[in-house]
Amino acid sequence: MATINNESRELNRYRIDTYQLREIFAFFVSSCYVGLRKPEKDIYRMALEISEAKPDECCFLDDRSLNLECAQQLGMHTIQVQSSVQAREELTNLGLEV
Repeated sequence: MATINNESRELNRYRIDTYQLREIFAFFVSSCYVGLRKPEKDIYRMALEISEAKPDECCFLDDRSLNLECAQQLGMHTIQVQSSVQAREELTNLGLEV
């Protein structure tokens, strides 16, 4: 599991450290380091390359539909998060244990 985010270095470090995100995520594709931002297609490609996963093996979650479009175009499953219950249900429908 990984993240793709648009954040400054300071905010990115703060969130990772404060919420102990390294325990949850294998890696972070952060705009402040890679020079790309959601919804640019190349940031999603980069995440796929780093993970060495096939697009159809991935599910990208975001609360903004605009950020889901490129992920869908690349062949990823996508979920527009409206609530934790809804996101959990959709992940379960994809066959994931949540």
